[in-house]
Amino acid sequence: MSALIVYYEHQEELDDLSMVLRGQNGWDFQYFDSGQFSVNDITTQLIDEEINFLICTKVFSSKIVMDLCQLYERFPLLTIIYFNPVLKDGEFAELYKAGIKYCFVGEQRQNNLNIALKKLFAERWKKIPEELFDYDYELLPSRGKRILRYIENTPIKLFTTEHIAKYLRMSQSHFRKEFKSYFGVNFRQFKQTLLCHYEDILLFERNLKPRNVFQVLDYKNLSAFSRSFKTRHGKSWQVLTRNNNLSL
Repeated sequence: MSALIVYYEHQEELDDLSMVLRGQNGWDFQYFDSGQFSVNDITTQLIDEEINFLICTKVFSSKIVMDLCQLYERFPLLTIIYFNPVLKDGEFAELYKAGIKYCFVGEQRQNNLNIALKKLFAERWKKIPEELFDYDYELLPSRGKRILRYIENTPIKLFTTEHIAKYLRMSQSHFRKEFKSYFGVNFRQFKQTLLCHYEDILLFERNLKPRNVFQVLDYKNLSAFSRSFKTRHGKSWQVLTRNNNLSL
């Protein structure tokens, strides 16, 4: 399941978007009316929950650009999309400078957005690659698939035996036993391998700064992240990222 916020102003905007959203089966949609909710309210929601996408349907304005830029800077992994019938050339440029790389306008906006959402969901950074572990997704029992969906769609801070066992309504010892039977490794090994994989994606593919990465991966501070990184990689992130032109 993927989570998506719609930031809108008028009901007509939702009607325009509804056909696209109906095609995203199993997604969690949350609607924020700009007349009742502010960007601060959206920020709170983004902190509390794992949200993959935000679609803004409001008519273009400098205030919208500022609001979306604020969200992009605070949540660099959030895919922000602008969806509206009309947008001028100069307005495209303003949104792009603000970090908004996905704009869908014109007659084909619904079809193009539908295609893009499916592609973006398939390429989401938290998707767990089968080749990372010795299992075949199609052969997993339903509970094994539920575990993977939980990990992919909840904040890292909830990626613990305690929270997953509670989600599955079983004891932690029972969960650990079943987990190893599904994936061939114990939970601790699985988690360490997956977090290392996520680190590589965030640092080297998404080009996030370490100050963003440690927050996403739920380290207490940058120092804790740095120590853990060096333990796993044998080198500091400063050394490994020097050639990628990353810095604090």
